[in-house]
Amino acid sequence: MNRREFGTLIAALRKEHFDEDGNRLTQAKLAEQALQFDPHSPLNEIIIGKIERGERALLDDQTLLSLANTLELTMGERREFFLAATGLDNEQIYATETEAGEILASVLQMLADIQLPALLVDNYLDVIAANAILLKLYDATQIDLRYRRGRPAGLNLLSFIFSADFAPHRQQMNQRQWQNFAVGNVIYFRRVTLRVRMTAYFASLLAQLRHNREFRWFW
Repeated sequence: MNRREFGTLIAALRKEHFDEDGNRLTQAKLAEQALQFDPHSPLNEIIIGKIERGERALLDDQTLLSLANTLELTMGERREFFLAATGLDNEQIYATETEAGEILASVLQMLADIQLPALLVDNYLDVIAANAILLKLYDATQIDLRYRRGRPAGLNLLSFIFSADFAPHRQQMNQRQWQNFAVGNVIYFRRVTLRVRMTAYFASLLAQLRHNREFRWFW
């Protein structure tokens, strides 16, 4: 992720937050909150603007820490955030000589062979594949997968968890179990999507998920 992409990410994360009047945080408001959180924060409106435009090449540890704290990133999000700040892309971080097609074929074979319910998801938690054990566990015959495939976010894991299709499984949990399950999946979603939060697809996906009141509460 280069500096311009990282800047776009910072802007997207900022716009996920709202002030007391319900307006999305401006650069000035983010700088103000950074100083409230830490009076010694190096952030100000000018610096935040330069970061978001990709004009600030060097990002020191105090600047990154102040951004992570002010943006209220979770533990998992912080890890992805600091990794993104290195400027390395996925090909450099996860270096391999194996072709993507070979890796996918290997993972799909593992899904078929493993004797446990399992699924493969992408960075948006859209389901790429699920094994027969998982489909049987969730009684996929009762779910209109063709209908879901044609709907926005229809095959997204969180979309399924917060849908009526998941209701029979939710009813098997008590309130605490459901809350722990929902919180765990939303935290996971926040972590794995951190580096794609500035994409148009994520904006569309989040808009669809936010139609659900419970998702909004857990988010």
